[in-house]
Amino acid sequence: MAFQSDAGFNVGSQALLQETVDTFLEVANYAQQNEISPEIKVFYSHLGYHCCRLREQLTQAQEAFVLLDKDVLEKAVSQFGQLIPESGLSEFGGHSVALETRLRMVSIWWKEIQKQSQMARLGFINRWLGSHLSAEDRQEVDTVLEGLVDQLEKQQPKQPVQKGIHKPTSPDVGQPTFAVWKAAKSIFSALVDCKACSCPSQHEYRAKLELGTYRTTEKKAAIKPERRRVRRPGQNDEVADCLEMNMFLSMEQDWQEFRVQEVKDRVVRFASATDIRPLRGTNAKGKHVKVERLCKPMFETRAKGLQRLVLHLTSGQLYEVRFERSNIDKTAEPISLSQCFEERRDFFMEKTKRILSLIIGYTVLHLYGTSWLQPGWGSSSIKFFQTTSNTIPLRPFIETTLPKDGIVDGPDDFEDDDIDDMDAGHCCPDLVALAVVLMEINFVKPFSQLAAISGIQLIETRSGRITLTDVDLVLEEGGPEGGEEGWRSQIPEESPLLEAIDNCLNPELWDEEGQQLDDEALRSRIYEYVVRPLQDHLTTSFGIEVESLDQYAKSLDFSKWSQCIITQYSDTQSPFFSPKAGTPCRSPSPGQLPLSASMQRYSALQSMITTSMSSLDLRSNSDGAQTPLRFFDDQNNDGPAFADQRDKYKMRRDDYLNVYETFVGKHLPNPPSSPVRIAVLDTGIETGHALIDPRSDSLKGKKNFYNPLQRSIADTHGHGTFTAGLIMDYAPDAALYVAKIADKENASPDASMVAEAILHAVNEWQVDIISMSFGWPSSDIINYKALEAAIDIAYSKRVLMFAAAANSGGRLARAYPASSPHVICVHSTDALGNASDFSPTPAPNSINIATVGECVESAWPTFLCDSLNYNCVKSRSGTSYATPIIAGTAAFLLQYARLHLTSDEALAMKRREKMEAVLKRCAVRGPNYQPRDGYFSVDLSLDKHNLFGQRAEWVSYEIVKAIQA
Repeated sequence: MAFQSDAGFNVGSQALLQETVDTFLEVANYAQQNEISPEIKVFYSHLGYHCCRLREQLTQAQEAFVLLDKDVLEKAVSQFGQLIPESGLSEFGGHSVALETRLRMVSIWWKEIQKQSQMARLGFINRWLGSHLSAEDRQEVDTVLEGLVDQLEKQQPKQPVQKGIHKPTSPDVGQPTFAVWKAAKSIFSALVDCKACSCPSQHEYRAKLELGTYRTTEKKAAIKPERRRVRRPGQNDEVADCLEMNMFLSMEQDWQEFRVQEVKDRVVRFASATDIRPLRGTNAKGKHVKVERLCKPMFETRAKGLQRLVLHLTSGQLYEVRFERSNIDKTAEPISLSQCFEERRDFFMEKTKRILSLIIGYTVLHLYGTSWLQPGWGSSSIKFFQTTSNTIPLRPFIETTLPKDGIVDGPDDFEDDDIDDMDAGHCCPDLVALAVVLMEINFVKPFSQLAAISGIQLIETRSGRITLTDVDLVLEEGGPEGGEEGWRSQIPEESPLLEAIDNCLNPELWDEEGQQLDDEALRSRIYEYVVRPLQDHLTTSFGIEVESLDQYAKSLDFSKWSQCIITQYSDTQSPFFSPKAGTPCRSPSPGQLPLSASMQRYSALQSMITTSMSSLDLRSNSDGAQTPLRFFDDQNNDGPAFADQRDKYKMRRDDYLNVYETFVGKHLPNPPSSPVRIAVLDTGIETGHALIDPRSDSLKGKKNFYNPLQRSIADTHGHGTFTAGLIMDYAPDAALYVAKIADKENASPDASMVAEAILHAVNEWQVDIISMSFGWPSSDIINYKALEAAIDIAYSKRVLMFAAAANSGGRLARAYPASSPHVICVHSTDALGNASDFSPTPAPNSINIATVGECVESAWPTFLCDSLNYNCVKSRSGTSYATPIIAGTAAFLLQYARLHLTSDEALAMKRREKMEAVLKRCAVRGPNYQPRDGYFSVDLSLDKHNLFGQRAEWVSYEIVKAIQA
């Protein structure tokens, strides 16, 4: 595998390719839906597929902290460049048109064109993307892109095989109730009860029930009723608290759609057999027609184009309510999950797999022991329907047959007695079937194919179900190369998916000393041992909340690699606004600032936008507005009114320095042989300051990223000198590195500039800690991906990153990058440990680290101070200043570990999770300690209740215990 050492280049290449892929994927999807020519339609279909695969590989590389081969990245970028016609170069205003510039311009233009009409979008595609290519050229692009994606796929590292025990990582939303299980049983029984009729021949009924988690807020319908322009009074009052389930019914494979609402007895009013009125019109108000014969509503629905019938279920009876609009294409044949494995393997992205796995896991939880899961159910029983807009929502249904004689068959009616012996005493065959489907989804192959590849002949059963013996053989003994490890070896051992599969197949989990579990106990175990791991498998990687999963899945087009289904009512993004001003935030013109070569190219790109956009008749240029970076230093605390608070801060700082000297300072040689290295990203530093100059030996490196043409990192703002002074106060023996990323004239640097500074600190300075006293309101910023990639690389190299939470109190959440999972977010308290009113609300289920950030005193640039401020110091408040204090404290802890702990333990503390755990332990004071105001306030002293108020042996024991927890 080829890894490149030029991290900055690779991160930039991957970011450019990611941006290009995102644009061309949107274009390909739109073009495919509107293209008339079959040949070009196929080309755009293939292009979209390659874009999806590329995006998946780029995401996987980012998550695994892999730098991909730059040659492959360059070739991929070049292929996309081939789609832009040479005839369009005149649109770039005569500037030198580098490939990067052309691609970025097309991306910007496409974002703007999307706000215009359909004709404008189609015109843009025909003019710019691929229309000039011959059939041979299109074939070449198709073939080359496919080969490049295959190369990137091979470069991805294999998951390490480590035996581990899965611990739930996502918040537990609690076990769902029996409501869905009971409703599903009642619906099936009601269908069976009304299937008899007087028709000349008995109908062959089949049913499909929609699958989902049904994890909606309590007392809310699983699916909200459709909005209607005109509502009759009280029309929906009776179903406000009902559970809804969608299904399809068929007579002789003629599928019709229904929506069933389970409602309470007291709200249902129905007509007698002699008082039946039409469903529509005022005469039907308050009257619901009881379903006596199932074929009747089937015939009625068949006659209604693009409509479905709403049914009410109460006391085991079904009642016709009304018709409502549907977008299901009844003329299109449903496609089964097993068909997708065999014919459309390209449907399956990693996100798709995990969503489907969780939904089908919930299926067994909700439907076990019901007739919806008949013996032999599996991927061939799971179906998807096509809509009238040619999409296939990720909305699975389970298909079953209604018994002809009105009697529901039991499981024993489907199998021979000797087949039970092949299940090794497993009392829940539905869980064995679930394990099979989970394996099929993961490998995107039918189980029969997995067995055939392994050379295993499956036991034939009357129902078609697969026995536990066969599943064990395929999983454990028959691998893809005919090896002894089986298909298990292809799933990471620590994967929650493998845990769920193993638990499904473990007979001992599903009975109690040979006795069958009652329904409640069985349900609890299915949730704990199967559903919960699958839930973590999805949420930890994609951040999708289980409560919104059903609606989210329906918004994805299964046939378009799980891209969002776009409607004509999609909202467009609005420009970002300053939280205080309410007007677009602007930075000085790039043309007024000295720029690096790369920034000059970007400046030229931006300068072309106005002219080029006007030629395209665009309405706005909102992408030029950028969410402002902010330094979180809102309060100036100079003056006599704050004297008491300043004194309290100084006492707290002195307590800390006593701890530092006792446990680290007096044990270090002068100078230290291996000092902790800290980089501070800020507005620079005044090196000649009276409080900085005596400690200038600790300043080991500096670089101006704000203006690369200048070597000076002079601070004209003040913020950087203040934070650097705090680092020197709290980590007096550390090596300090200063990266200037902003200035007084422009305190809103591009995120790519910050990314470059992080990469330099990691690769060139090889720092242990990075302190960032700034942030954006959210991660929705220009060049976010480049910054995120840099943070990921720093995290992978065990660099601790600290960032200020924000200064908006309860109005806003944590800023970015403090909200990044790889960064330790720092909140603020006063000197007594009370939460600062400007500090954000503590995040639930998180370790909220805080320290003093009020009335903090440090150096301020001399030329910014008046003659009365003789020492040139200021007292200020903000999470900006809590951040370097925590960063300095972390440096103290790392230095302590290098002096008093083993090398492995000291290295472990460079992981974010471990350092966070040690800081949490530092905040604990006494056996009954509770976080104050939700924060773990770090305050070190030699007091007995404090961690460092004990002997070094005890301190080391407690720190190691925190690391190993």
